[in-house]
Amino acid sequence: MNHPSFNWRLWLALFILLSSQTACQQGDKSPQSRETAAPTKTGESTESTEEAGTVELTETQFQTAGIRLGPLETRTLSNLIRVNGALSAPPQQQVSVSTPYGGILVSASLLPGTLVRKGQVLAVLENPEFIRLQQDYLETSSRLTFQQQEYERQRELSQQNVGALKTLQQATAELGSLRARTEGLRQQLALLGIPLSELKGGKISRTVTMRAPIDGTVTVAGVNRGRYVAANDVLFEIVDASRLLAQLTVFEGDVAQVQVGQRVRLSLVGQTGASIPREYTGRIRLINRETNTDRTVSVYASFDHAPAGLRPGTFLKAVIETTSQPVPALPEGAIVQSGNQSQIFVLEEKEGQGEGARYRFRAIPVRIGVTENGYQAVTLPPDLKPGNRIVMAGAYDLLSAMNNTEEEEGK
Repeated sequence: MNHPSFNWRLWLALFILLSSQTACQQGDKSPQSRETAAPTKTGESTESTEEAGTVELTETQFQTAGIRLGPLETRTLSNLIRVNGALSAPPQQQVSVSTPYGGILVSASLLPGTLVRKGQVLAVLENPEFIRLQQDYLETSSRLTFQQQEYERQRELSQQNVGALKTLQQATAELGSLRARTEGLRQQLALLGIPLSELKGGKISRTVTMRAPIDGTVTVAGVNRGRYVAANDVLFEIVDASRLLAQLTVFEGDVAQVQVGQRVRLSLVGQTGASIPREYTGRIRLINRETNTDRTVSVYASFDHAPAGLRPGTFLKAVIETTSQPVPALPEGAIVQSGNQSQIFVLEEKEGQGEGARYRFRAIPVRIGVTENGYQAVTLPPDLKPGNRIVMAGAYDLLSAMNNTEEEEGK
C-alpha cells in the first residue's frame, strides 16, 4: 500500500519538470520568430510582400521577357475619324448608251465587265427609218445645190435690172429653207453615227453602228440579237473606273471636322491580295452640304494613285486625318489594359549588376488618345518625371507577372 505522502511528492516533481520545459521552449524563440508569429493587422504587409501595383524581376526574367526601356516621346499625331463607304464613279465618268431611233438589234455580243475603248462597236441596229433619213438627206442636199445656183442666177439678173425682185426674194427664201432642212438631216444622221462621207458617194445603209463614247467597263448590257429597241432605251452603261471616287459616310456630328484637302487612308474590304495593297492614300475632294435621312453626310475622296481593277460599289473603310499636333506618345505595345484602365510600366529601381541584378517596375495609370502609325497619344500623371524610363516592349508580360503575384498574396 502506497504511502499518501509519496504520491503528493511525485505529482509536485512532475509539475515542476513540465513548467521548466515550457519556459525553455519560449526562451529559444528569436525576436524575428515572435514577430512572425504575431498576427498582422488588416491592411499591413510583411517585409517579404511586394507593394501593390509593382512587380520585381531578376535579370534572367528581364531578358526572357524581352523588355525594352525608353523615354516618353513627342510625336505629331492626327486626330482620326473612322468611317465606311464605297467606290463611286463621278457622273462625268458614267455613260448610258441609247439610240434616238428604235430598231432591231442585229449584232450585240458584249457582256457586263467587258473593257471597251472609245469608238469600239457595241451593237448594230437595223431600221427602215434609217434608209429614209439618208435618202431625204441626199435629195435635200441635191436640191440645195440647185437652189444655190438658182439664187446666184436671180441675183445677177436683179443687179442687171432684168429679173423681177420678187423672183430673187423667192429664191432667197427657198435657199434658206433648204439649208435649214439639210442641216437638220445632217444632225440626225450624226446622232445615228452615219458618216456623211459614205453618203456623198451615194451609199445608203439600212443599219447603224453604236459605238462606245468613252474608255471604260460595260456595267449593263441588257440586249440580245433580234430584240426590238425603242427610241431612247438604254442598251449599255459604261463606267470609266480609272478615276473612281471613295464616297464616305460621315456622321453629322463629325462632318464639321472634315475639310477639303485632308489626308485619307482607304482600305478596300475583301481585296487584300498580293496585287492589291491593303491601304491606299487620298485626299478629301468634296463635302456634300445636304444631310441624309440617317443623319449622315456624303464626303468624296480621290485616290493619290488608284490601282487598276477597282470596281464601282466596292465597300471600303477609311480613316480621315483631321488635325495634326505634337503630343506625348508611346508605342502601342507599351500601353496595357487592366480592367477598364490603361496603364504603363516605369522602371522604379534597379539593384545590382549583371546576372544578380533585380528590377522593380511600377504600374502607372494613363489616359490614351489618338493612334497613328503604331503610336498612341498619352496623358501622364503630373508626378511622373520626364526622365523616367518606360517599358516600351514586354509590358503585357509585366502585367501578367504582377497579376499572378497579387493572386498568390490574396490566397
